[in-house]
Amino acid sequence: MTYHDTATLLQGFTRDRELIAEALDRVPKHDEEADHCLNKVFFDAAQYMVKASNPVGRRVVVAITAVTRNFDCPGGPSAKAAAQAIYESGTVVCGIIPKTGDQVLENGIMVWATRMGKLGGAPSMDIKNLANETGGEVLEDKPEYLDATFNTLIDHLRTRYNLAYVSSNKKRDGTTRKLKIDVGPAAQKSQGKLLVKARRSYVAAHS
Repeated sequence: MTYHDTATLLQGFTRDRELIAEALDRVPKHDEEADHCLNKVFFDAAQYMVKASNPVGRRVVVAITAVTRNFDCPGGPSAKAAAQAIYESGTVVCGIIPKTGDQVLENGIMVWATRMGKLGGAPSMDIKNLANETGGEVLEDKPEYLDATFNTLIDHLRTRYNLAYVSSNKKRDGTTRKLKIDVGPAAQKSQGKLLVKARRSYVAAHS
């Protein structure tokens, strides 16, 4: 899926690597005049996940982008609606950032602008926040090293554990509920300080 002012699905889920390669060849060149409509692409990605992915499979969105934060683009769902769609779909969000001097400057400006805009109530979306909330991660490196960065991310995703539990709260009211997963004292003592990357919340979807 590519995105700028709009989001476009170039290739649906497939095990055919030739189709994937052909889709990558159709990725349009960078457009300096286009916007980074994060609210549109994450909403569309969540909708596609729900209807097209394996219901019991792991759902992951990997965003490859230079801008990690942006204001909502008009004519699309709000950032809040897009984030809610991601949470309801059970998708983990990850990011890969091609780090260059120009990228650091552009992204820095957008981070500052959205922080200032938030004070005035201007809605915006933050990929790093989505990653933190869904248990994903955002990796940055120079463009020439992104092959290794991508492989590192895939290795991290492949070596995750799946945990499940049944909440004592039986209500299915569409609310967002917080989660916290931590390592027990005995493991911390024997293994040293450990960091748990896990989903911080889930949506109690309407039954």
